[in-house]
Amino acid sequence: MKKAVQLLCTGCVILLLQQCKEALDTDAQNWVTPYEEKGGTQTPTYEEVISFYLDLAKAFPSINVQTLGKTDSGQPLHLVTYNPDGNFNFQKIGEDKALVLINNGIHPGESDGIDACMMLMRDLATGEKEVPKNTVIASIPIYNVGGALNRNSTSRVNQNGPAEYGFRGNARNYDLNRDFIKPTPKMPKPLLLFFT
Repeated sequence: MKKAVQLLCTGCVILLLQQCKEALDTDAQNWVTPYEEKGGTQTPTYEEVISFYLDLAKAFPSINVQTLGKTDSGQPLHLVTYNPDGNFNFQKIGEDKALVLINNGIHPGESDGIDACMMLMRDLATGEKEVPKNTVIASIPIYNVGGALNRNSTSRVNQNGPAEYGFRGNARNYDLNRDFIKPTPKMPKPLLLFFT
């Protein structure tokens, strides 16, 4: 009988610790971005951005990460979606919800949107912020992946920070802000899949 009580107590403690860990993982303070961690002087690399979103999607059923095809750099174009219902079928979503698309990193050197969207998606997932009823938020974390992979600290001489950032042109040196939806550069083709 004494052993049974000890096993029961041990099981309860393990369950309690597991629930505490899960509660901590959903706290926004545990999902600090590189921008926040470094006091606004850093912006994450492409790999850090995607890793952040993949981890967020593992922890929260309201977040989904999918790919829309390959970019000019050979890396995939990602789409991150927040839907409190956990439904990520866009045909179904469009029947009764508004879909807001945020496109970040057309010029990866202008990294404010990349950083802000990471914080927004985190705050939505953790319940720190709410969207209007019947609204789904979708975000392209970095549209110009090739430019994001080409990091430096000297191509934007009039810009005060971050310490290192992406380049304006993509891997084929197209400025995607000028050739945004025209499917001549390889880049926009994956995005066109989203709109069809």
